[in-house]
Amino acid sequence: MTPLTQVARPSLPTADSVPRSSRVIGVDVARGVALFGMLATHVVAVVNEKGDPTTATVIAAGRSAATFVLIAGVGVAFISGGRHVLRGPERTAAAGGLVVRALLIGAIGLALGTLAPFTNVEGILPFYAVLFLLAIPLIGLPPRVLAGVAAGLIVLGPVVLVATAPLGLPYARTELDPGFGVLVQDPLGMLVQLLITGEYPLLVYLAYLCAGLAIGRLDLTSRRVGWWLLGGGVALAVAARSASALLLHPLGGLDALLSVGAPDVGTLLWEAQVLLAEAESPVSWWYMALPAPHSHTPVDLLHTLGSAGAVLGAALLLTRVPVVARALSPVAAAGSMALTLYTAHLVLLATGLLRDQPAALYLLMVLGAMAFAVVWRRWVGQGPLERIVAAAAGATRQHLAARLGRRGAIRPADGRGTSARHRTARGAAQFLVPLACAGLLLLAFVGGSRVGAHQDEAGAPVAGVEPTAAAAVAPVPTAPPGPAAAAEAAAPQPDEETALDEDEAIGEED
Repeated sequence: MTPLTQVARPSLPTADSVPRSSRVIGVDVARGVALFGMLATHVVAVVNEKGDPTTATVIAAGRSAATFVLIAGVGVAFISGGRHVLRGPERTAAAGGLVVRALLIGAIGLALGTLAPFTNVEGILPFYAVLFLLAIPLIGLPPRVLAGVAAGLIVLGPVVLVATAPLGLPYARTELDPGFGVLVQDPLGMLVQLLITGEYPLLVYLAYLCAGLAIGRLDLTSRRVGWWLLGGGVALAVAARSASALLLHPLGGLDALLSVGAPDVGTLLWEAQVLLAEAESPVSWWYMALPAPHSHTPVDLLHTLGSAGAVLGAALLLTRVPVVARALSPVAAAGSMALTLYTAHLVLLATGLLRDQPAALYLLMVLGAMAFAVVWRRWVGQGPLERIVAAAAGATRQHLAARLGRRGAIRPADGRGTSARHRTARGAAQFLVPLACAGLLLLAFVGGSRVGAHQDEAGAPVAGVEPTAAAAVAPVPTAPPGPAAAAEAAAPQPDEETALDEDEAIGEED
């Protein structure tokens, strides 16, 4: 992570041009907290033997992924100028670095997809890769426009997800992890999965990135900004849950959702618990009021966005105290190399070590992650995978900047009259870029709808996977689970948090 909030902006900002003292340690701490939350949701079962959500689910489910994406947005802001947005050749060079970073992270994620049958975890890295590509046209937008794009996605994204649920889009809510095989056999289906039908649909997760970009343009060394993030985040999270409670209970939303089930009282109580804790299938428009993790409803998005902002604000404020900052340094070290530690934890899960002892496995992961991060950071610096990504992205960025700089030096200046034209063009771009992004998402949606309709007519599986169109709109179970079902529900689920680490946002550069 190389925040530019405490140093003068150089003419050609690179990973190596920012001194270690300029780091905003609170960002690393917040990412480390999100990493440990992700580990908990991957190791501990979603529900216990009684069918109640576990502590890990209540605290971390949904919030960890939101925090990682929001901080990824902060990182993109850092590497594109921090408080000072890059312009001209510098922005183009930064965009080239983002492309390379996305390709490398996507390749790592697709490779890790081969471990999905052994880890029971749906990876988030391929989603992050496309997310970084979508961030490229956003890095020149001011914070207010970014906030407006995020708000639009929070409102419209869930509408699209609910409306497309019965259309039979490819890979809708399956356990299929994006991998190289799917990329080769069905690239369009995989694109629709990443944008709409996957566990982390970018149509809504892009809102977290836009919010993080807007936050990254602020002065994160300011105490006032930290308090605004903490207080505003808590207020937003509480308001979202309060609105959900109002819609579901006094206004009858929960009863409407349960009307598809059997009238037995015990069954209805169990179904209500499932809907509120682990909702997956939209059965009506009242689904939009559910607060369940990964339900991707406006309530869920606002609540997790507020939680992520509050975590970041608290971390920024706590690390202003030297004693607390030193105490949290192992967490910050782990957060600075989350890509490496995330990859390592999936490999460890695939081995099956301590699978029947989740508490011991979680303790091993957390302590091992902090110990490795502290030692590696002290003696080597960047995390192993972070170093690879940073080297390739940095070399690309420097090469593009050098070429564009030489080309720009040959061109004569246009004089004073160009400034007005440039301002007009920039204002038009700030208005048109969000519309263009929405248009691309709409085209992907239309293409995916046609693919899904073709599959329904042909009745053939996609990429060797049985069609799952009906699964997206399956009715809520009509009977309470027996002991076997409760035991099955207590097993770790694939639709949980994963983590990624953004090059300079993840603390790869000291």
